[in-house]
Amino acid sequence: MWWKARQRSGLVGLLALMLLFVLAACATQPPPTSQTTPTATLEPANDQDIIPSPTPTVTPTVNPTATPTAKPTPTTTPLPTATPAPSIPPAPLATGRVILVSLSRQQLYAYQNGALVFTFTVETGRPELPTPTGIYHIFLKNCSDLRWTNNYAPTASHNVNCAEHNGDGHQAVFTSPWPVGSPNWYAPTHINYALEFKEGGFYLHDAWWHVLFGPGGNVPHQLPDGSWETGSHGCIGMRIPDAERLYGWAPIGTPVYVRAKV
Repeated sequence: MWWKARQRSGLVGLLALMLLFVLAACATQPPPTSQTTPTATLEPANDQDIIPSPTPTVTPTVNPTATPTAKPTPTTTPLPTATPAPSIPPAPLATGRVILVSLSRQQLYAYQNGALVFTFTVETGRPELPTPTGIYHIFLKNCSDLRWTNNYAPTASHNVNCAEHNGDGHQAVFTSPWPVGSPNWYAPTHINYALEFKEGGFYLHDAWWHVLFGPGGNVPHQLPDGSWETGSHGCIGMRIPDAERLYGWAPIGTPVYVRAKV
């Protein structure tokens, strides 16, 4: 039984030895120190450590493309052109002096040896009393010594081309062939120059009372002052200066052509 006692003594010695080792380790261990929570230090990350954030894709704003506005083609405004004057009709006769009256144009033309000498506007018969067309000639001339521009009194001026009545006070007066009360009647009217070309009292003469000569002058029309006038009783009327020129230019026997259209 001695070997059992020896085995127990050996275990006790081993336990004692282990206890000594434990005590020795505790004696040499440094006193505990207070733990400090380490502060995180931000160190630069390596490229391989950086997880790239996805780059946001910028969706471009689509601006509507402006449709180019077509530039208007510049237009050139043409300058107003003068209305061409009506062509001069040919002379009815190639020789001598001749007068042509166009009813459509309300124009008188005076020719000599086929060439135009002068022309001016006139007023002819109103629609109900038209100027007769045909070929005539001047067979009577009459004029007033003094110039008349109204029916009340003459001016002091002498009608220079009235050579046959220079200073004698002669008056050329038209009287109405229609009786008083007729729509065609007119009061006795003083005339400065008159050239009769057709029997029955058809004259080329001045019409100092008339305003509009030329196209439209032979039909009813309203004047700027609101009054109305119309064409003649069949004669061919003109302004005083035109009648004066015609009277001095056309002798007795001068042919007169009156045409509706020319």
